[in-house]
Amino acid sequence: MKNVTFITTGQPTTNPRLVKEAETLHKLGYSVKVICCFYQQWAQKADKALTDKYPNMYIYCGGDPVAKKVTYFKTRIRQKLSTLLFKYTRNFGIPENAISRSHTEALAIAKKIKTDLYIAHNLGALPAAVLAAKRNGAKVGYDAEDMHSGQFTSTHDENYRLNKYIEERYFSQVGYFTAASPLIAQYYKREHSYLNPVVINNVFPKTALNIRPNYKADEPLKLFWFSQTIGPERGLEDVIKAMAATKGNVQLHLLGNCSKNHRFALLNLGHALQLNADQLQFHEPIAADEIFSFASRFDIGMATETGVPLNRDICLTNKIFTYIQCGLAMIASNTQAQKLFMEQHPATGKLYQKDNLQSLTDSICFYIENPDVLYQTRLQNYQLGQTSLNWETESRVFLNLVQNL
Repeated sequence: MKNVTFITTGQPTTNPRLVKEAETLHKLGYSVKVICCFYQQWAQKADKALTDKYPNMYIYCGGDPVAKKVTYFKTRIRQKLSTLLFKYTRNFGIPENAISRSHTEALAIAKKIKTDLYIAHNLGALPAAVLAAKRNGAKVGYDAEDMHSGQFTSTHDENYRLNKYIEERYFSQVGYFTAASPLIAQYYKREHSYLNPVVINNVFPKTALNIRPNYKADEPLKLFWFSQTIGPERGLEDVIKAMAATKGNVQLHLLGNCSKNHRFALLNLGHALQLNADQLQFHEPIAADEIFSFASRFDIGMATETGVPLNRDICLTNKIFTYIQCGLAMIASNTQAQKLFMEQHPATGKLYQKDNLQSLTDSICFYIENPDVLYQTRLQNYQLGQTSLNWETESRVFLNLVQNL
């Protein structure tokens, strides 16, 4: 098996798990193609760096709002209509076009590519992978970075029904199934007993970094949080409240795309709590391979998931592994997944009760009061990232699946 085609409903920059897998196979001599589509404007620049590095690997479809406006808006209209029609019919490709804006275009391209294996990254890409594989006699792999039917708070939500329908219709047709956390694997296995999910953690390749010297009493303790989008219900408001409660010299640095309204809301909260202007700092999104050197400037990584909906309770985001690989200590909320991880790796940081502001405040205060423990934790985490929690180790699991299939 030397020809592999990946399919995703986003851009390469917004799906680092896919990029790691694609690059790994390419370096081993596989012929690799990636079918992708426009998702976020901020990712365009970083995408270009990837496409320049790997000419002919990435194939875009479905248009975009700048260069291919007509196609882009046609696909958006089709998806909206399909979403409405899904209430009444499951025929004519309605569910598949509802779950993915670029399903029809991705499927057409995938059918034309001679390949041995299609790998779908995220649920919206799975129908195109399965249907193209049937056409060409190929195998299918699927990566569950999230539990998609677990992203909704109500089973009466029409989007829940759509995601659940796609899962039930297409999961049984995959040759292997990977999951980004032990609990995502466990929950999917519970609902689909025929699956045998294999966990591949959200780790990254080893990176040689100079660990930032230990902070001193007259310097700010620097907290760090990142995501593609800085938005509500991610626990950031609690961090700001806890910073104010410590009455210490603490900064929170946020990396990601943030709307003006939400930025104002967070800044306004900080102002109301009498934080200084420099205690809350925003940074624009950067390329995935630049995050490590950027993150290494800070002291503590914040993993502040609220546990709602279910997917947020059972996922292990790439934040956790990024913090560890960059040599940051970690403060994590006690979601199911993060609690399990911290039980397995208790020396990596502090676990706080997500509904208890005092618990979060105490965790921050602990590191303010114990700078030597903080520094040793950071050194140990960096070493952990260099020895076991990295893509060099985890990629063996992925390669074994591909080669066995």
